[in-house]
Amino acid sequence: MCRACNLEKPNTIYKPHDCVPLPLPDHSTICDKGGRKYMNSSSVIPIDYDEQDRIQLQHIIYYNVWKNHFSAPVEDLLNTKGTKVLDVGCGPAVWILEMASLYPNSMFTGIDIAPTYPAEIKPLNVEFLQANIIKCGLPYEDNTFDYVFCRLVNFLYTIKDWKIVINEMCRVCKIGGYVEFMEKDLKFDLKTGFTIKEFVRFEKNLRKKDIEPVISPKIEQYIRETNNFPIINHEKRDVPTGEWGDNENDTYKIGKSNNIIIKWAAKNLKNIMIKNYNEKEWNLNVDDFLRELDDYRLYDNIHRIYAKKETENKKVICKRKSSQLENFLITTGLLFKYQEFLKFIKNI
Repeated sequence: MCRACNLEKPNTIYKPHDCVPLPLPDHSTICDKGGRKYMNSSSVIPIDYDEQDRIQLQHIIYYNVWKNHFSAPVEDLLNTKGTKVLDVGCGPAVWILEMASLYPNSMFTGIDIAPTYPAEIKPLNVEFLQANIIKCGLPYEDNTFDYVFCRLVNFLYTIKDWKIVINEMCRVCKIGGYVEFMEKDLKFDLKTGFTIKEFVRFEKNLRKKDIEPVISPKIEQYIRETNNFPIINHEKRDVPTGEWGDNENDTYKIGKSNNIIIKWAAKNLKNIMIKNYNEKEWNLNVDDFLRELDDYRLYDNIHRIYAKKETENKKVICKRKSSQLENFLITTGLLFKYQEFLKFIKNI
């Protein structure tokens, strides 16, 4: 076991873009449920081509919402040769492939438990690695990456998983580097009693699976608890859920596409949720929900949370200094005398 999270130690520690062939993707844990492919039996979101198409459209929507691919002030860093970027939970690699094209001086690594990324055909400054972060952590040394990014993975992680993921992302981020998260909070200002009741029921079903629908406060909390990021920045955008958005800024187009995404996501959750609803009931509830979003012109919301790493964990620093002292004593032949001195002090 290793580190504060009691993770199993990774079999191999990698150095990004080290010219060492990375292991081929392992598809053996992919299973079939209701005609859809899932990474394992407990997965909530499928990983088939239909879901990858949804992720592609989602990527386009949120680029148009934010007018950029990130919020952290890393533009100059990304244009600097040799900058190392890690995308945690990269999925089919939509974000990382576009970023690699825009910033050819940076080296991008995508990591995910599900091998839906391109295994062979990819830009020269991109590599992918399949790994179980929850079981073994990130297979990299401390302070490896200049920028560590993660987005839209909430349904993939339990609340306990989130703490592990955030601790690991903060650990492998260099001092002076940035971590950034982009997530949706599943939160709507619903008006109709029936819809509110069913939405609460849906939230309860997620929480039974230890999935937190409103995750942005927890992300901030877990970053803060590392004690290495004194300033945490939090930005939020309200996104229309129908065609009634602002014509001047084309948000009506965003709203129309977002409505499609919400319905699409509901369809992709159906195989999991119909354990608590029958399929007909689920479809009717989704229709009622979408109708209310449109009738009352309700907004979806998206959060970006980013922070700069200012310090290292004190325990890591103390351990390193202790190791350095021990090495010095060994080279000078004083280690035995030092150990005897410590025993003497302890017995006083």
